[in-house]
Amino acid sequence: MTQRREGRQEVRREQRPSAFARLLQLRLFRFPYEAYYELRYKVTWPTFEEARNMTIAVIALSVALGIVLGLVDIGLFQLFRLITGTR
Repeated sequence: MTQRREGRQEVRREQRPSAFARLLQLRLFRFPYEAYYELRYKVTWPTFEEARNMTIAVIALSVALGIVLGLVDIGLFQLFRLITGTR
């Protein structure tokens, strides 16, 4: 802001930052604010159909991997029993 005084040069007033601006300079408050801003304005969220399809894919892959690991576990256990001669 500037003010004119009669017969004098312009005098500039220093603007103090708002309380919110001062809080944002503290790391404790800046991180949540920036995280919110990024999630609100920069992240591209999937549509419902995309989210549903990705969820189905994750579940299917998890089941398939579980079956494969289960078969490997059974095979290794049988190999262990064969080597040790236990029933």
